[in-house]
Amino acid sequence: MAKITKKLLEIKKYRETRNPYNENDFMLAITSNLLNNLGDRNNFIHKELDYYKENNKKLDTNLKIATGLYVCSLITCWETFFRDLFIFLCDADPIIKAELNNKQEEEIPIDLTIGEFTARKYNFQNLAQTKDAFDFILHRESQTITDYFTADVFNGIIHKDYSLIFKWIHDGSFKEKVDFVLEKGFEIRHKVTHDANYLIDFDSKLLSEIECVFQIIPQFFIASFAEKYSQKRLVFNLKKRYIRITDTPTEDEKNYAFNVKDFMADDYEIVE
Repeated sequence: MAKITKKLLEIKKYRETRNPYNENDFMLAITSNLLNNLGDRNNFIHKELDYYKENNKKLDTNLKIATGLYVCSLITCWETFFRDLFIFLCDADPIIKAELNNKQEEEIPIDLTIGEFTARKYNFQNLAQTKDAFDFILHRESQTITDYFTADVFNGIIHKDYSLIFKWIHDGSFKEKVDFVLEKGFEIRHKVTHDANYLIDFDSKLLSEIECVFQIIPQFFIASFAEKYSQKRLVFNLKKRYIRITDTPTEDEKNYAFNVKDFMADDYEIVE
């Protein structure tokens, strides 16, 4: 049996916070977690930004600290999401699961799944290791994680709500821009975490780009995998103008992602 390490115990503990209400539907659980985690963090910082704007407050240390911590929290959401998606693919895809089991020579301890046991090898708060993790199970040799974010992920999407993404795709700068924003976001996280003297330079344009990459792209990325494996996902009905979660969308329904305004909205109506 493999040695029980601190990392293995940590991996198992993630089950407790993943989403007990959807424990029998792993994809729905990580989708719900992603939306809730992004929404809570989004709403906190934007209420702060609105307060500063409405009261004509000058940019100060408090806002710089809050914004830096917000960027850190978006990367925590990113790490959690990609780790859980990796585990889903290892456990749900029969080919990947069989290959991993065939290579596994030791008995897996503490009732871990093969996905959880394999995930221990990678640090998902590291861009290169996240890429390596997915390259390993999908038999790819990508240059950066953005090689996975192809234009196909955004097929059939309503353009106006995701203008930055489609601007980058249209002018051919998508991969370059996303790579830059990812590196910038992780750089800010590293400085905020390890250098108490560092305060973020508040840049509303860069913040919008960071939110676009860390909020919207993971939502469409998970939707494309949910579609591939016939899992429940968030869709928008173009005719009746409603959002729902389903694994059987109609021809009028397209994959959808919440943006900043969606997370902040308080005028939703629940319909049958």
